[in-house]
Amino acid sequence: MGATRRSLLIQVFAVLLLGVIAAFVVSVVLRQLIAKPIQGFVSALQSVASGDLSVIARTRSCRELSYLADQINAMTEALDHAQRDHRVHMEKARQIQQNLRPTMNGLVGIDVAELFEPAADVGGDYYDVIPLPEGRYLLCIADVSGHGVPAAMAATLLKAFVSEAAKKSFSPAEILTDVNQRYCEYVMMGHFATMALLVVDPTRRQLTYANAGHEFPFLQLGGETPKRLNVGDLILGVETDTHYDEETIELDGPVRIVIVSDGVTEAFDQNDEQYGTDQIEQLMSNVPNATARELIQEFETSLETFRNGRIAFDDTTLLVAQLT
Repeated sequence: MGATRRSLLIQVFAVLLLGVIAAFVVSVVLRQLIAKPIQGFVSALQSVASGDLSVIARTRSCRELSYLADQINAMTEALDHAQRDHRVHMEKARQIQQNLRPTMNGLVGIDVAELFEPAADVGGDYYDVIPLPEGRYLLCIADVSGHGVPAAMAATLLKAFVSEAAKKSFSPAEILTDVNQRYCEYVMMGHFATMALLVVDPTRRQLTYANAGHEFPFLQLGGETPKRLNVGDLILGVETDTHYDEETIELDGPVRIVIVSDGVTEAFDQNDEQYGTDQIEQLMSNVPNATARELIQEFETSLETFRNGRIAFDDTTLLVAQLT
């Protein structure tokens, strides 16, 4: 009887041992055939999600997992093609916007220079220098809300509206009124814009300006402290029947005008401090004899030093005009 029980126990132990060995073998096989390939797929998808579209999913497992790997690779390839197409289209859009920038050659009685740095491939800032009859010049800076292609398209419309309105009137207030009416008509609600318009007459030494909610321009006469041109009204795209006011200033001695977008005044450093307006006025006072291009270079260096490597979140546009 004892021998029988002992034999039975040995048989049970052997069966259990075989079961453990079988479970271990099955676990190893499943890990090699399923778990490891799936972990590889997860790693590949994480790489794709982070922007690495060069990753390739591989497996030597069963037909079903091989099919899944093929589908992941096909998806990655399609995303790569779409990204390349997007880069090509954005580069073309960037070139178009660059070609719309005004030329500063051949200006008489006025020295103009600019800084234009879109935060993305294309930006929502627009600036222009338009010659007018009798030796006058229209200086313009606008900032469309938002970023990217929609803002750039709205900015392109603004350029067309300003150019057309400037053919009918030389009054900044009347031009703004006309531009606002057309902007409200053609641009989708919610895409608001700010704009500063200045008509400079180097011969008569006069400056007339109007403002639709834009950063107030800076005016420096001779060695005086820069002052703000603070006449302004409602931003563009809110009310169709908005009528804008303007102010005319007699200019005496050397004249310097600086117009900026809020991408300048609201630039941030590493400590979340803003560049502000005081630094603009201080820099203008520090280099009273600089040319327009030299002053732009001073601003460019100042902003780069201030940001200290922090990426700009908004378009940076700055226009300097000096009467010569």
